[in-house]
Amino acid sequence: MSELVYREVPPEDYERFAQIQAVSYGWNYERALASVRGSGPWAVRGVYRDGRLVCGAYVYSLQVLAGGPVVAAGGLGNVATPPEERRRGYVGRLLREACEELRAQGTALCTLGAFKESFYGRYGWATYLETRRFSGPPARFARFRQLAGVWAPVGAEAIPELDAIYRGALRARFGPVVRDEAWWRERVLQPFNYLWRDDTGAARAYVLFNFEGQWERRELHCREVVALDPEARRQIFSFFASHEDQSAAVVFSAPSDAPVQQLLPDPLECRMEPGYMLRLLDVPAALEALSYPRDAQGRLTIAVADDWMEHNQGVFELEVAEGRATCRRADGAEADLACDVRQLAQIYSRHLRPRTAAAFGLLTVSSRPALALLDRLFSGPAPFTSDWF
Repeated sequence: MSELVYREVPPEDYERFAQIQAVSYGWNYERALASVRGSGPWAVRGVYRDGRLVCGAYVYSLQVLAGGPVVAAGGLGNVATPPEERRRGYVGRLLREACEELRAQGTALCTLGAFKESFYGRYGWATYLETRRFSGPPARFARFRQLAGVWAPVGAEAIPELDAIYRGALRARFGPVVRDEAWWRERVLQPFNYLWRDDTGAARAYVLFNFEGQWERRELHCREVVALDPEARRQIFSFFASHEDQSAAVVFSAPSDAPVQQLLPDPLECRMEPGYMLRLLDVPAALEALSYPRDAQGRLTIAVADDWMEHNQGVFELEVAEGRATCRRADGAEADLACDVRQLAQIYSRHLRPRTAAAFGLLTVSSRPALALLDRLFSGPAPFTSDWF
């Protein structure tokens, strides 16, 4: 019988790892090899069968904004098996081992970008955010006039200002990755990066973009647009309008609850795009990591079903006071609420409101006061991130 081992991928296997990445994702082999030879907040892990690498992934150690606190989160990137080794359970083995590794490090959450949501759903992941992708001609933004202040091109020297805007604007949401300078340089900055400063010199908005397509149909594609306040957001729209003679369309993304269409006289084209998936690795630790509204106090019990991580299966008591929570197992207690770990992850991220989950049969309710408390605890803006790995 073949022996399967999960372990670190050593440098002598990087070429094999890069080959698997290239054939799985259609990448250039040299690009894949340069990636695995690089450095960052990740470990290179693989499953070996009889000493040969048959499945690999990057296991990230991240921090994400979470509506107040910064919480530790694992990430799985570029999970891949070559065609000749697929459908043999290797990815399932890698997922389990990577999750146990992260949990042993004290990480209670794991996120990933899925090639197929139903595949990772079998292992307890659930889509936890959606973004809206808008596109339209720059003339749609003509009503927005530039105020006193100035847009200016910037580079890596402006990362501290960009990061301050990013954190300030998105701090109430779950999901934005906490970025260091290397992440900004290598994953975020674009060929064109513009920062808006008001007439006092304060930096309040930015647009990071590139152009795609031929001149007649050239489009301004935004990697990220962020503003600290409504006035600064209007300046982003004014910036879009200034490209009427250079671009046929502007394309940008926004959180699912951003009222972009309501700000415009004529609507833009819009499509909803599913984003990352989230997995709770340790239910009590995950619930204790968040901060909660200080006016929400009380206790509830919730039964969690988890058919892949037995330690998450059972009844838990959640008690909240002064913005913090304690959570412990309460097996044998009568549950006020009950749901699957997948739906709990969606509630946790604020992607799914508890009352909505109950209305659609995704959350079983035995206590209406407990539902009201859970709904208050997990209120807030929709989750969002623009980073991929």
